[in-house]
Amino acid sequence: METFLLNLLKTSLLGSLAVLTMLALKPLWRERYRAKTRCWLWLCLAVFLLLPVDFSLENAPVQAAPPKDYTLFVGTDKTTVMATDNLFGDMAESSGQTPAEVRDAIIERPVTNPEQKTTRYIPVTALLFGGYLAGAAAFLLYQGGCYVHFRHTVRRWKRDVARADYAAMLSDTARDLGVSAPEMIVCEAVTTPAVTGLFRPRLLLPHERYDVQELRYILRHELCHLKRRDMLFKLVLLAANAMHWFNPIVYLMLRQADEDIELACDSAATDDLDRAERAAYSRTLLAAVQSNVRALPATTCVGSTVERLKRRITNVLGAQKKRGLGVVALVLALTLTAGCAVSWGERAQASSPFDGTFYQASLIAWDDGMTAGSEYAPFLSETNRFQLIASPSPRLAYTLPHGTVYSFPMRKGGELTQENFDDAWSGEGSVDLRALRENSAALWCRFPLTPMQEAPDSSDEPNLVYLSQQNDGSLFLFFGYCYKDGDAEVRSIRWIYQLEQRDDTIYASMDDYAAKCVEDLKQGTMTYYVRVNGMGVVEDTVADVRVTQLELGDSLEGLSPEGTALELWYFNYEMKPTNEAGVEIDPVGGQYVTDDGFLRESWTHYLTVLHHTSGEKTGYQIIGTSMSNDGLFYNGCGYGGEEKAYLHDFYVDYAGINEPKMFIPNLLNAATDGYGYANQCEARLVAGEDYYYYVPITAWARSSDAEFWYSRYDTGSYFSVEYIRKDVDEALREWTRQGYEVSRSGNVYRIVTSEGMSNTVVTFFSMPNSTCYQVETHWSFDGSTAENEWGWNRDRAVEGEATILQAMTDSFTITAKILPTQEDTSAASTGFTALDAALKQLGDTTRSASLTLMLNGGKRYEGSATDNRVYFSRQLREDLVWRETNKTSVPQDGLCIAVGGSELNFSEAAPMNLWLTTPDGTLSCFKADVNEDIGSAWSLVRRWYDEAEYDALLRDVKPQPKSLSWQEAAQNWADAYYGAHTKATSGSSFKYTWVKALITPAEDTTKAMRERGEIDENTFCFYVEVQFTPESETALYYAMAGNTVECTDPSAPKGAYAFQRCCTIQLQEDGRWHGVVLGTGW
Repeated sequence: METFLLNLLKTSLLGSLAVLTMLALKPLWRERYRAKTRCWLWLCLAVFLLLPVDFSLENAPVQAAPPKDYTLFVGTDKTTVMATDNLFGDMAESSGQTPAEVRDAIIERPVTNPEQKTTRYIPVTALLFGGYLAGAAAFLLYQGGCYVHFRHTVRRWKRDVARADYAAMLSDTARDLGVSAPEMIVCEAVTTPAVTGLFRPRLLLPHERYDVQELRYILRHELCHLKRRDMLFKLVLLAANAMHWFNPIVYLMLRQADEDIELACDSAATDDLDRAERAAYSRTLLAAVQSNVRALPATTCVGSTVERLKRRITNVLGAQKKRGLGVVALVLALTLTAGCAVSWGERAQASSPFDGTFYQASLIAWDDGMTAGSEYAPFLSETNRFQLIASPSPRLAYTLPHGTVYSFPMRKGGELTQENFDDAWSGEGSVDLRALRENSAALWCRFPLTPMQEAPDSSDEPNLVYLSQQNDGSLFLFFGYCYKDGDAEVRSIRWIYQLEQRDDTIYASMDDYAAKCVEDLKQGTMTYYVRVNGMGVVEDTVADVRVTQLELGDSLEGLSPEGTALELWYFNYEMKPTNEAGVEIDPVGGQYVTDDGFLRESWTHYLTVLHHTSGEKTGYQIIGTSMSNDGLFYNGCGYGGEEKAYLHDFYVDYAGINEPKMFIPNLLNAATDGYGYANQCEARLVAGEDYYYYVPITAWARSSDAEFWYSRYDTGSYFSVEYIRKDVDEALREWTRQGYEVSRSGNVYRIVTSEGMSNTVVTFFSMPNSTCYQVETHWSFDGSTAENEWGWNRDRAVEGEATILQAMTDSFTITAKILPTQEDTSAASTGFTALDAALKQLGDTTRSASLTLMLNGGKRYEGSATDNRVYFSRQLREDLVWRETNKTSVPQDGLCIAVGGSELNFSEAAPMNLWLTTPDGTLSCFKADVNEDIGSAWSLVRRWYDEAEYDALLRDVKPQPKSLSWQEAAQNWADAYYGAHTKATSGSSFKYTWVKALITPAEDTTKAMRERGEIDENTFCFYVEVQFTPESETALYYAMAGNTVECTDPSAPKGAYAFQRCCTIQLQEDGRWHGVVLGTGW
């Protein structure tokens, strides 16, 4: 509302400036340029006035301060208009909101005290907007009423033309001018000839006493109006006048434009006439001098005032004038330039980092002495992506390398202290904890903080999270653990990250990047060692920097977007300290000092570069940096001699591409070997045409003539892959006839055989084209207990190999998910390619996609939440095997997913079918095999819809106003939060037909959590008992959380259930109460 009014005001002022300029130069215009040129100018200005949008530049040179915000205060003893800043300034300062937000929060609160009903705060902006709409409506009603009255008068007094020569002359004149002849009637109620009607124009004559010459000129004039579409022009002008009814300058513009329309029409009507005929035409105009009529919408007429008539005759008899289109373009360009150069400034707003921005996390310090979380996946990747989400409440989300997203709520409050921060760190690294603590301007903590009951192990997720916004606006993340050690509570910080937005700078050359680095290094400091009374560290300014290596190591094409290539560069430099004292530098740890005083490190800086080779801008974008003194490492894997593999794996993480990595750090996921030790097994990718799997980088060798891997320790253990040209059912029958049992998981079938100490596992993987792959693993024991001189025992080694073989089998993945039923894959239709592309785009979170879920053509919900999107798209593409079927029409009732211009439709009536409509309108139909693990395709996407809808309903739950007590706020919030279930679509997994929430304060818990520093004085704990009636068994299943029981409240409907949740409500800086559900326990 405010934005519209400000843009309307800006457009009106700029348009008025242009109109006044044109009116001031009117004498010059009349003498030099045609009326037609002026008409084009008025039309362009009218269109400009009809578009009250902000088209100013982002950093416009002129920043106009918006008008002050005012509030109408209606009290018991007075009514007055006051500046909003004055009325709510104190409350805004204490709550961290703007004065307008404080006022709006008060307006939204429910009135529970009858005495308060006489006090009202009404934004003046709302009054102005209402007044503006009322004025525009009144203007349009008046204009419309006048036109309707005129049309009614015409219908009442009209009669057909009796003279046949009139009709013949109309037809001849229309043919000469190249227009369709309108209906001609006589209406004695009008005083001058006129044309009315936009879609069915009629030519009105006041009488039939015109001689042939007069009628000819009258017809030429009115038909020229039709040819020039002047009635449509007048409607555009009228719409601009209606939108700017409050601006008198616009009325002047319409008056001048109306005159120029008549002048332009006169010129068009007399262009082909000689001077004598023009004089006769002028006499016809003179005869109409008494015929002065008011301008009406969609109406043109010959009559005019005496002053205008003089100018019209002068225009007809005068000399030919210039077109002046260049001047029109110049005026419009100046007007638009002024619009771009002027913008409204913004009122000061409280800043918060939780605005949906994605950040790249740089690990700047970690505690190697801690084993807790050493295998926790998010912290093994150097391309962590974090997002700070604002709605419905602040949350921290992070994306794992394989695309899975985790998130948890963050609560503002608390502070970093010596005890909970400095003393919780025992790691090493160049990080100044004291500086981070003292410069922390705002702090958010993971909430709730529930201490672990015992010390965390290597796979535990961190439960201690701090986000610190420093005084300079920089953001730091601290991850660690909070756990019980007896009666004591221990807090340990494990990782420290700095969050930075991705640098999208594209350098013209790598030399430019190196020069930028040199300049940055010269502005900083450096440290070195000297021997003065023992070893000492000196921090010094930088006197000079020189680049010693800038070299392209390798490149990779085809993975990054078209027009780009991935490159790996080696970058090194030397730094020379100022060293004013002239002390001797003592190099350590691979350093050495050159003859001219430069200090060289043994580190190599590895630069991962996205080289833009074509497109709008070419150059080099640095997307990753790392350094090492013993080779290229990434994500726990070594890439010496495997630079292309590194570029592939790095970019898969960086762009979130759903492709397998070339190397993975741990095939076994912490499984132990035969000696009971954790076996960190680095593995590399082995890929076939339509499958892939992982093999350890050491201890296993491949036969040269088959896909057969065997142990290098000569234990007889092996892993083999064989393509079977049979349907999996036929292949299994050969085993079942011999009495073997088959276990199934999705499209994977497993047979286990054992003979004594010999073990063989045969696993079949079903292919979409009625074939399969057979993976066979084998290992055997011999019962020996002998050890060699290094303590190696064969059976213990085989025990570890059995674990590796199982992991290799588990990693075996079929990539041919979408193929035709024909065995010859070359017969695949383009429909499969389109489906594969659509499903890939569905799961690609790095590219924008218009993704909506629509049920039965009705409700639409945003389904692109990263966690839901990645999960469901992966199941559609990887866990279901699709085959093309005969085409059928898209079902009317069902569910539609729109992504990238394509539509994927699903129907409950055909639960395993998928209809794909590509952007060019091509329709293909597919059918999937039943997957026992995930059910039907319909049930999968319907569950997605249910989650998207329920998430949207929860986002609509608003914080409660500050004016309420915390108990009132908690009850209102609980009613809204759990009442969202009743708004879900029928059939939803979250649908309740009745719900009731009852809160109970948890005073002891509130006191205890405050004493532990987990909540502040503005946070209160409470229990909520939710009584509800689920619509279905599925809705009841989703409500089960350990304490869901049948409801015993006699007032509840029959068949109701109840559960209890632990919640908190906090009065936050925005001046409103925010509720959070913690779970079934504190």
